[in-house]
Amino acid sequence: MSLLLMERRFREFWTNPGPAARALAAGALLLPGVARAQQVLLRANVADDTLLNRTGPNRRYFGHLYAGAGLVAGAGAPDAPLRHGLASAELQLGGRLKRRFTQNVAVVADLRYAYLRYGFDQTAAKTFPSAGLHRSEFLGLHQLQAEGGLRLNAGRRGNTVGSYLDLLAWGGWVAGTSRTAADDPAPGGPTSTTTTDTGLPYLRRWTGGAGARLGFDRYALVARRRFSAARGPGSAPGEGPDLPAWVLGFEIGLF
Repeated sequence: MSLLLMERRFREFWTNPGPAARALAAGALLLPGVARAQQVLLRANVADDTLLNRTGPNRRYFGHLYAGAGLVAGAGAPDAPLRHGLASAELQLGGRLKRRFTQNVAVVADLRYAYLRYGFDQTAAKTFPSAGLHRSEFLGLHQLQAEGGLRLNAGRRGNTVGSYLDLLAWGGWVAGTSRTAADDPAPGGPTSTTTTDTGLPYLRRWTGGAGARLGFDRYALVARRRFSAARGPGSAPGEGPDLPAWVLGFEIGLF
């Protein structure tokens, strides 16, 4: 082919390209944009949820606050007849840490404050905590307690607490004690009188026991029994049968 003929065909292609040439030119123009778009998409869609989460209701560790309330159960001593219901009850506020080992087995540890109150019927048989009769009479115990337990779960449940049974053992220190008695006003007197004694020597300072907790998610029913004696031999009012040892109640997890 002569140089003159090659030059003429090149000029024809440049001034009037065919369909194939146009498609090739368009692809060449779009290729950098496509490459850039693919690169940005790959950077934007990299998975960011592959980190192992170790905390949560059904993760390895889980901690939360809780509140509880219970009623004293059991007959009172002959010399200390008990008023049941809200007159003899316990309130609790504490924190709990759970360590899970498998889907079905974990351990729990609690630290809490508990206020336990005993109310007494004012009958002729009552000699504890005082021999006299009053309009109302209560013993109050401020306690700091620690508790440990084995938790048994049933089935898989996702990242929730689920249903469980806790087998518990607990102990504590009675940080403060008080006796409060209210009396009607004397004939001609203006008002009733209330007497409060603290630091009672006839109540023991250390306490402990066992219990069980049956729960689902944040709600639980709890039964605890004190194995240590509440009354001590420090003075005459402390001598005799012990106070009721059972407390039956419920808890609400604050999470």
